[in-house]
Amino acid sequence: MNMTLRTRMLLLALLPATLVAVLLTVVFLLHAIDNLEQGLRTRGAAISRQMSTAAEYGIFSGQRASLSALTDSALRIDPDARGAAIIDADGVVIARSGDLNPSSWPELARTEGYRLGPDVLLFVEPVTRSSLPVDDIYGGGEVARAAESKVVGHVLVELSLREVAGKSERLIAAGVLIAVLGAALGGWLAQRIARGVTDPLLEANEVVARIGEGDLTARMVTASSGALQPLAAGINDMAERIGLTQEDLRTRVAEATLGLMREKEAAEHATVAKSHFLASASHDLRQPLHALGLFVSGLAQSKAAKHEPKLVAHIQSAVDTLQNLLDAILDISRLDGDGLVPKIGSFPLGQVLDRLANDLSLLAEQKGLQLKVRPTQAWVRSDQKIVERILLNLVGNALRYTRAGGVLVSCRHRGDMALVEVWDTGEGIPEHAREEIFEDYVQLGNSERDHAKGLGLGLAICRRLANLLSIQMGVRSRPGRGSVFWIELPMAAQEASDNAAVGQAPPPMYLPDSASLSGTVLVVESDALVSAGMEQAIINWGGRVLLAADREEALHRCHESDAPPDVAICNIRLPGLVSGIGLAQELQREFGHMAVLLISADVSDEAQTAARRAGFALLKEPVPPGRLRAALRHLLAVRA
Repeated sequence: MNMTLRTRMLLLALLPATLVAVLLTVVFLLHAIDNLEQGLRTRGAAISRQMSTAAEYGIFSGQRASLSALTDSALRIDPDARGAAIIDADGVVIARSGDLNPSSWPELARTEGYRLGPDVLLFVEPVTRSSLPVDDIYGGGEVARAAESKVVGHVLVELSLREVAGKSERLIAAGVLIAVLGAALGGWLAQRIARGVTDPLLEANEVVARIGEGDLTARMVTASSGALQPLAAGINDMAERIGLTQEDLRTRVAEATLGLMREKEAAEHATVAKSHFLASASHDLRQPLHALGLFVSGLAQSKAAKHEPKLVAHIQSAVDTLQNLLDAILDISRLDGDGLVPKIGSFPLGQVLDRLANDLSLLAEQKGLQLKVRPTQAWVRSDQKIVERILLNLVGNALRYTRAGGVLVSCRHRGDMALVEVWDTGEGIPEHAREEIFEDYVQLGNSERDHAKGLGLGLAICRRLANLLSIQMGVRSRPGRGSVFWIELPMAAQEASDNAAVGQAPPPMYLPDSASLSGTVLVVESDALVSAGMEQAIINWGGRVLLAADREEALHRCHESDAPPDVAICNIRLPGLVSGIGLAQELQREFGHMAVLLISADVSDEAQTAARRAGFALLKEPVPPGRLRAALRHLLAVRA
């Protein structure tokens, strides 16, 4: 509710005084009303006690006339007396006067001011036979006492509260009248005083508003005297100064804007250059990191690991963290450098969710969590790979931060949109942090930067990918209960499957350390470190390895072998004119049905499309050893 300045001044001056006056009036009225009722109670108690003392002999002697006179005198003594009665020990009424209703009396007991109804007080006083000591002149001075005091009856007196209520109403009316008159007088005085302040302030407010709208000709009428005369002069002087400096300010703003634009362009060029550099260097970074991961995996299964298991575990953790950090940084750089162009098309969402369940079910099982993915027949229109990457990050994040319970992935319709939700039973997210978590390197509850809890880039990448697809993304959470991350995708009509784009089923993402391999694997890799790392890892897993650096050596190894390899691992980039895809197709033509797994440090959209059309699975370096082992086991099982 908007109030004028004059109204506010009046309220400021009037409310405190009015509030104090009302409170004092209420206190005094309550005190006066309480005194009236307390006085009535005191009189009623005194009358009942006096009648009790006077009625003792009458009850004892059975003189009903004297008792009736006693009850009549009670009505004459107090004008508020409504009735009086005397009853004997058996409850029989001996004498009564006034308008009494014995059926409404409570059980006989000493009662001072028992309220029978809204306007009647009942006083009950027992009549006792006094106990008098008797001196025994023949018993050596000992005192013989009479029988103990005995209740021989009761005196009942009813007093009316109507007179008290009437006086209370008159007191309240007088108090309200005084309060209203005081408030009216105070309001009149406050208004007279406030007008001398509010009128100039209202004028100043109007002039300042006009100046704010750009009317620099607005001026206050400067009074010849008064406390607010300096204010009027100051406002007029301010308008003059604003008018004189406006052009200069515009010039400075234009110069500053030009400088900021230049700095922004320079920063954008630097960001693009950095992103291009990281993208170009990704191949050189991924190759040695891939080899390092394989060597560490081999070290973990060697005899040396038995002597230093913690050291090997720390090395493995450091390598995993480095791989995750490299992937995240390169993804961020690619997004910031506009290196990712979405390819919009229609696809069945159920296939994406099935792959999520296939890839992450073992990870959930290792953490003792339940991963449930509800099937859906919905088709959506977006970039399938980017949507899958977003959901993979969201589900992986939910599994990482959930200690007990599980994660649920579901899809439901909302108008012409498909709402995909990832539910978890984690610790939840405070309301103030629900936007902050989508920023780079932000993690809740990880001030020590424990890399086991992630790097703080997963949700930032998801937000960038969602913005790239122009889709909505958000989170709901209840601290202590869990969180729900969601994305909205446009619905699409169901289409026929593109058989040409369907290749081998993607291998599972993880495999337990206890799993072993049985078969011959041909590794075609030009990088000596990666080749040596793969050889050591596959041998440790129980497989047999044939190594080759190019097409000619690969064909030679296959011809020399007693039997063709069961699986061929080919790097897409090979020396010479033949790519890894071409070599894999040639190997299948010459040596029969041979399972193929492609790897590459630089996985472009064109390479992924070519691999999918050829029917080959493609993994991006650095490949975690567990993922590589799972892929080999999967391909061997499919071939068998």
